[in-house]
Amino acid sequence: MESIIIKKISPNDVERLSSIYKEVFSGFPWYEERICSASLSTNEDEICNVQYTSRLIPADYKWPLNKMERRGVVGNSENLESCVLCGKPLIDFYPSFVNQDELITEALMKPGFIGYMLEYNQIPFGFSWGYKVPTNTRTKSVNFPLIAPLLDSSGIHIEKTFYGAELGIIETKQGSGRGLLASAVRLNGARLADYKDFVVRTKNEKVLSILRRIFSGQKEKLLFNDPERNAPWYAWKFEYFDVEKISTLLSTIIEE
Repeated sequence: MESIIIKKISPNDVERLSSIYKEVFSGFPWYEERICSASLSTNEDEICNVQYTSRLIPADYKWPLNKMERRGVVGNSENLESCVLCGKPLIDFYPSFVNQDELITEALMKPGFIGYMLEYNQIPFGFSWGYKVPTNTRTKSVNFPLIAPLLDSSGIHIEKTFYGAELGIIETKQGSGRGLLASAVRLNGARLADYKDFVVRTKNEKVLSILRRIFSGQKEKLLFNDPERNAPWYAWKFEYFDVEKISTLLSTIIEE
């Protein structure tokens, strides 16, 4: 692995993180490139969450266009200007639907925030962060007042639970264990902060595979599907954190 520098994320990093955040989540499996403008409607009957990407979607993609639920992803859509379902104009996912600068700034202010940025030759190419599960505050991406009771009923001790908010490596830098490194440094910080449970919302099988390696091969516990987002929630216990393996991994990098 090349010489990678891992830096703790600070408020001064928001601008640098913003562009790579958008680049990461425009790719597979999120395809957060454009979205129907009806996604912003305040009328529940008009809401349409269909996303659009200029990329070719794999034939076995798990979240294709769902006409009944008005969600999913339409591929090869660079020439489309309006939604194929409702006819409303398309808008950029970032920042028109989600303002990534506000999302990053919001995360930095959360109690228990732990976050890192990965750099090579002083150029950021990846990130990971998380924080203690909020209970009464809705964030830019998660309705925690709705999610917290679901976590509680699933047997999660919320007061001692770390939420893995974001993990991303730009497409050209994926592979060679970089995603594992980004996730491991964040979760090691959470382990040292004495959290008992780790929860994450993801539709990315690669992320789940990385987390299994960090938690000694333990398979994730499927909790529930997010009522507002088309993605499931999973959990692991920190008692299964592979301290020896992760300590060895982290000894190979430069941390600032």
